[in-house]
Amino acid sequence: MLESFRKGQRWLTLIFVSVIGLVFVFFFGSGGGGFGPATPSGDAIVQLDDIQLTNRDFGRERQNTEARLRQQLGDAYDQIGADRYLDSQALGTMINSLVLAAAAKEMGLHVTIEEVRRVVQTFPAFIDPEGRFSPAAFNNFAEREFGTQREFIRNFTRSLLGQKLIQVLSAQTTVSDAEIDLQTRYELDEVRIAYVLLDETSLPAGETLSDVDLEAYAASHENDLRTTFNERFETLSTPERVHARHVLTLVANDASAEEEEEARTRAEAARARIAGGEDFAAIAAELSEDAGTSGSGGDLGFFAHGENDPILEEAAFALEVGGLSEVLRSPYGFHVVQVDEKQAAVEATFESARAELAREGATLERARELANSRSRELAKKVEEGGSLEDAARLAGLTLERPPGLKRRGDGFVPGLGAAEDLLATAFVLDAGQSSPEIFDLGGRRVLIQVLERNLADGETVVSERAERRERALVDKQNRTLEAWIGDYRRDLERSGRLLINAELALGTG
Repeated sequence: MLESFRKGQRWLTLIFVSVIGLVFVFFFGSGGGGFGPATPSGDAIVQLDDIQLTNRDFGRERQNTEARLRQQLGDAYDQIGADRYLDSQALGTMINSLVLAAAAKEMGLHVTIEEVRRVVQTFPAFIDPEGRFSPAAFNNFAEREFGTQREFIRNFTRSLLGQKLIQVLSAQTTVSDAEIDLQTRYELDEVRIAYVLLDETSLPAGETLSDVDLEAYAASHENDLRTTFNERFETLSTPERVHARHVLTLVANDASAEEEEEARTRAEAARARIAGGEDFAAIAAELSEDAGTSGSGGDLGFFAHGENDPILEEAAFALEVGGLSEVLRSPYGFHVVQVDEKQAAVEATFESARAELAREGATLERARELANSRSRELAKKVEEGGSLEDAARLAGLTLERPPGLKRRGDGFVPGLGAAEDLLATAFVLDAGQSSPEIFDLGGRRVLIQVLERNLADGETVVSERAERRERALVDKQNRTLEAWIGDYRRDLERSGRLLINAELALGTG
């Protein structure tokens, strides 16, 4: 909330995170409730009862969110890529700040003016060189960021109320030895597996389909192919496309009028040099502030309608080849666009697409047959007492060996992705044991064998309790708080007390 305190200060931890050190992730957007259908009145972005937060509040919160992200990412921060993330996170913070304060009030919590005064008067940014509280520094900050001292006090009081509620809810959360031990085993237990993957969507190496096979498939699936063609007509057709370049001068969301005019002037200067005969690619490499394209002379590649920023698209498709646009304003800044090439739309015909559609269908059919038959053969060998490793070797199949696996809620396995049932089975099998179960992972059939099991022993689990207790408590508190706030927020939305205008903040339609 207090932007001027960000550098070198830890006030955010005190204000927006409970004093017991919770990593209050959900405060920046719990994901609960969504944005309700009703919207607040006037220029309010978020409204709860008679409290309204406007674009001024959103802009201030967005600056705070951006500062945190820049601090975390350093040189990796990408202004263009982060814009959407910053907007949604700032909106989530605003919403949850009101939800927390409302819940705290309804639970009978309150903040006195003395509490506010004590906290404010200890902020380093408000302390003069003699170590005394500076009313002038405080006044300047409050008026600059909030308009008035009164509005600052209201906003700050809501934050302190939310903090009190977090403390109350957190104090009611406990963690038992059994919970800690379970989490310890969850984190320390590890297995190493080998697996065979049989793809149902592509043919194995060495397997091919002859022209005779493809024609036979097409002849027996003529109606299916026509149905597929009709369903995929637009994707099989080639839309009109344009190959363009651009020069971009960035403009921050919170840029002043002077900064915006300066960016426009730089774009106008770049255009003048290009119009005067200088090479567009060379100018883009020298002046464009789009890190993703400046190295290639501003090359945007080929794109169709709907694949690029609407402002750039409208200009590019309106220009002739070699044409140069006027200076254009987009959400990112000012652009100058030049068209290198245009491709006319080509409408697909069933005759032109028939062979390719037949190849796709015949390949899928044959791949599925092979994957099913081979997986069943492997499972039979395992059921008869053999190992998957031996069965795969005899069948000439590759056995994959990913790194050691931990228990994970999402069931992630390297090379396979989300495979919850497979991972659960891996922790049940003994070392050296194979499973006859065939796991269906979205077009892939997989069988596994456990190579090693490294499970935490009782002595290790007990010895870990003290060290893990605080982290386990924090994790449980976060989960509890996230669920509690999410439920409360949904109740407020359903009752019509909490109104959100996401479109005004995020620019979504």
